Amino acid sequence: MEKGRSIFSEAPGSLPQQSTREQKFTGHSSPTGKIQVIGDIFQFTLDVSEFSPEDVIITSSNNLIEVHAEKLGEDGIVTNTFSHRCKLPADVDPISVKMTMESCGVLTVRAHRM
Repeated sequence: MEKGRSIFSEAPGSLPQQSTREQKFTGHSSPTGKIQVIGDIFQFTLDVSEFSPEDVIITSSNNLIEVHAEKLGEDGIVTNTFSHRCKLPADVDPISVKMTMESCGVLTVRAHRM
């Protein structure tokens, strides 16, 4: 994968702030994410490996991508939840948003910058 400059969203719903540090996936106790701009592609990745693909719900509205996941125990009680928001930059085409989920549980959202 081509390496680009990284930017990170510091708070839910906030615009990404430029940064020189890298945020790595750190185990499975707290899913983390990484936002990157690689050429004309805006991309963010999230580690949702604690959840089955059918437990992950992704919604998009007004340039805001929201990822929610909920894991149920055998008794039907919620045992784990996850919620993440990422505001797409103004120069991203919202129609170009594509999502993939790798077998290792990494969710990737990509969109073209205009």
